[in-house]
Amino acid sequence: MKKIFYFDIDGTLIDVQRDFRVSDKTRDSITKIQEKGNLVVVNTGRSLACIPQEILNLNFDGIIAGCGTYVEIKGKVIHNNLLDEEVISLIIETFSREKTDLLLEGPEYIYTLDTVFDPVVARNALDLFDAHGINRSLDDHPVRINKISYLIKDKESDQAIINSLKHKIDFIVYPHEVREGLPVGSSKKSGMIVLEQWLQQEEMVTIDSTYAFGDSKNDVDMLSHATVGIAMGNSDPDILRHTDFATLDVVDEGIEHALLHFQLI
Repeated sequence: MKKIFYFDIDGTLIDVQRDFRVSDKTRDSITKIQEKGNLVVVNTGRSLACIPQEILNLNFDGIIAGCGTYVEIKGKVIHNNLLDEEVISLIIETFSREKTDLLLEGPEYIYTLDTVFDPVVARNALDLFDAHGINRSLDDHPVRINKISYLIKDKESDQAIINSLKHKIDFIVYPHEVREGLPVGSSKKSGMIVLEQWLQQEEMVTIDSTYAFGDSKNDVDMLSHATVGIAMGNSDPDILRHTDFATLDVVDEGIEHALLHFQLI
């Protein structure tokens, strides 16, 4: 029997806003988990193209990216939910009409509109998702997109975008300016289900229990689905009721603290 450990990235493994990178204690903790025969999986809202190399260097057994739209285990891609051309065209039409910059995120690249409506906002979005150098024009082909993300311009345009696309896309509306749009039915939880069913059916793995670490609104279903949901000390207060344990802040080695608390390392 195996345990599976799921880790969000931003606010859990790293904190870009506070310039906190993956710590030595986090690296050691992940290694200790794997040495016990357990599986360690990153489960992030970032598309695969936006996962920093320092995270990939942790040698996770699996990757769930783009809020469940992309799943791989031991280097094998078992799920890759791409937006179809009709939906992409509607997205481009809607954001162009509302003069709002966005990122269209895929497994290989990030795509941007040819027209930049607000250079500062557009650059901030690229900074937020570490997308510099991997961004491409939508004129490049093939275009492979799992999800979208954007920084809202104003409440009116934000609501107009959601109203235009809500039948084609599920939106994650954060209490701040960031928005994410996903193929209908996609979530961090849906990615976990895909991974767990594949392990059980294809690899005959018996899953003993699952542990999930997160801090944000898009982590709620992941934390609720796991046997044990663990909220980082820097978490959005609204997610605490969905968790089983609140650990320390990411900058105070919250991952190691929780693993020690549950006697997992």
